[in-house]
Amino acid sequence: MVQLLLYLLGGFALLILIAQIFFMVNSRRQIGREVGNIGGILGEAVRTGIIVVAYFYTPTCKVCRTQTPIVDRLAAEYDNIFSIDITEEFEMARALGIHTTPTIVIFEGGEIRDVLVGPRSEEMLREALF
Repeated sequence: MVQLLLYLLGGFALLILIAQIFFMVNSRRQIGREVGNIGGILGEAVRTGIIVVAYFYTPTCKVCRTQTPIVDRLAAEYDNIFSIDITEEFEMARALGIHTTPTIVIFEGGEIRDVLVGPRSEEMLREALF
């Protein structure tokens, strides 16, 4: 009985790992894609052609709860960083290929320049963003 339970737990862990790899690969395929018509303030900023950073999160995500304060500190310093709750902006997240949180999408020249899936330290974000 214990062995069966261990096999089930191992299979579940493997399934989660495979799903994470799938989401990461799918997000990375978005790089270089020209952004269509996304609405709101984010869409206006992306259409200017400057570097724009979009942080996609969900309020219930435990990892997002640690990442959000870091992004908020950066957003207080820079005007081009936007936080987007995907529970409110689901269609935008879907259109950009966002399947997991936290995810940071960096736009430049109206295209997706980079996609960062998972948590990042403030130093890593500063290097990646600017």
